[in-house]
Amino acid sequence: MGLTDLFGVASTIARDRQRSGQSALRVTHWRPLHSGDANLSCVYDSAPRGSPKPRTLIIPPTMVDLPDPDVPAGVVSWLRNRHAVGATLVSLCSGAFILAETGLVDGKSVATHQICAEVLSKRFPQIVVDVTRRIIDHGDIVTAGGFLAWVDLGLFLVNRILGPDMRAETARFVLSGSAAGEARYFTGFAPPQTHKDGAVLKVQEWVHMRDGRGVSLTAMASAAGLQRRTLLRRFASATGMTPIEYCRAVRTARARELLEGGDTSQKQIAQSLGYKDVASFARAFRKAVGSAPGAYRKRFCRSGISPADFKGASQTHSLVRSPAVAAD
Repeated sequence: MGLTDLFGVASTIARDRQRSGQSALRVTHWRPLHSGDANLSCVYDSAPRGSPKPRTLIIPPTMVDLPDPDVPAGVVSWLRNRHAVGATLVSLCSGAFILAETGLVDGKSVATHQICAEVLSKRFPQIVVDVTRRIIDHGDIVTAGGFLAWVDLGLFLVNRILGPDMRAETARFVLSGSAAGEARYFTGFAPPQTHKDGAVLKVQEWVHMRDGRGVSLTAMASAAGLQRRTLLRRFASATGMTPIEYCRAVRTARARELLEGGDTSQKQIAQSLGYKDVASFARAFRKAVGSAPGAYRKRFCRSGISPADFKGASQTHSLVRSPAVAAD
């Protein structure tokens, strides 16, 4: 529902700016009415007008158990058919299980939440599970994972569908208010995204997709479409940080998330974030956080958490019952 609300905000802003009575984004929800149905039914439509033909299909995460291995064949068939006629498929966290069932990501890297990674890898050895990246974009298939990654994903899709200006306005609205500075969809880091500089927002997203690793000022300037000197000036004005400081903050936030997960070794974290060795990673982490990685893990680690621990959650969203959110 968070994604539905975010798209609704973006659509309202775009409609008001264009002075048009028609929604810029049409959001629909789909589910099979009966087990095995090959044609899913639209159960929610934000702007009813004729038969919806979604161009982007988002497979949302479960809130309790991981998706059932016996996913109705009709759901998988429907996703394949929609993809075959041009729809982009998007999975969020545990939604990667149903996406993997389609066979469309065989041999590809897939992002998911780290709590799903082990089971996902065992169930689908033909895919490459990568918990070190928040968003992996293959063009016609996008996967995302991580704490509150849906915020990044939603803004990423708004940018792709409506452009950087609408992404900036949506981020400004979604992250505005007295608690804006506390919007932590990176662990311990709230990326400044309520400014209106579209080029800077574009390069911020580029950095986020890489978790701040393997980047250079030249590459960032190229991603923003700016000269290096211009990027330095505009980036600092928009975010209050230099590009390099920003990349370090993103890498540190990702390292904190991985350490809190408890399963990823310091060596794996260091390698995934582009540090030359564990010692370099430990020095950078201590300088940024004030604590050694090992001590931080002991204090904040959520080790022992498994999908089974979600069984007591108060909300349940079954992917079989509501397998897709669509943006048209």
